Amino acid sequence: MRSYNCPNCSKRVVYPLTRGWRAFWWVFAIVTAAAGVWANVTLHEGYSWVPGGLGLLSFVVLCLDVGVRRRVDAAERAALVSAAAESDTPASARVVAAVSAPPSYIAGLTVVITLAMLSSAVGALIVAGLNNAYSYTVVLQEAEPATTQPGFGSSVNLASGGGDLCGDGDDYTGCLNMHVAMYNSVCVGVSLTATAQSTCSSLSAFIEDVRIQADGCGSGCTTQADEQGRWGWAYLRPAPAPTMVSNDNALPELSYERYCLFSLGPVQVGDCGETF
Repeated sequence: MRSYNCPNCSKRVVYPLTRGWRAFWWVFAIVTAAAGVWANVTLHEGYSWVPGGLGLLSFVVLCLDVGVRRRVDAAERAALVSAAAESDTPASARVVAAVSAPPSYIAGLTVVITLAMLSSAVGALIVAGLNNAYSYTVVLQEAEPATTQPGFGSSVNLASGGGDLCGDGDDYTGCLNMHVAMYNSVCVGVSLTATAQSTCSSLSAFIEDVRIQADGCGSGCTTQADEQGRWGWAYLRPAPAPTMVSNDNALPELSYERYCLFSLGPVQVGDCGETF
């Protein structure tokens, strides 16, 4: 602001901005307001080519300038009215009417400030409503697992029965071949339980040991039974393993999504009801 000291009363008199300084601050005010409007309308983080503090300062300076111009205009009107009263000429009246008219840029400044404030408020409400958006799942049918009942699975156990493979005095190589045949029939190509797998592993170890003995015995070797009159293993037969069988009646979950796109108090867009 321009300031002068009155030579008569020594008071400091403040005058409005010059046209150049007024244009300078108007540029900052318009750029700041435009940046604020753009940021809120597009829902981006606000930014400006002008530092925010300088942009706000431009509004303050222009408002102060308006107040100073009003005071100066009032003083000029009072002086012109006094001069017109003394001269009472039409020209003086026209000058008084021209000076008494309010500055035209006051309306523009008011519009810019109001637009910036309204755009900021509306943008804040829009952002708040979008931030409150949510989605929820509506379940039509709960998932339920299948029920089960006692039954037999695909795996089998091995049970003893039907007598012994060999006794006392049988051909050693023949008994070996009988054990190999039994192993191939009950242990190969079938799904076994853990207990049956352990049994087959023991039978395989017995066969390997007997094969080594047969290699050193030669032809004409016979078996020698134990106290129970048995040599080697008893017959093994497969037996279905009991288990719990599924009834294949499982139910899948049936659901769908609902979306509340905008929620701001009574203003809501989308399915913004209570969550299920």
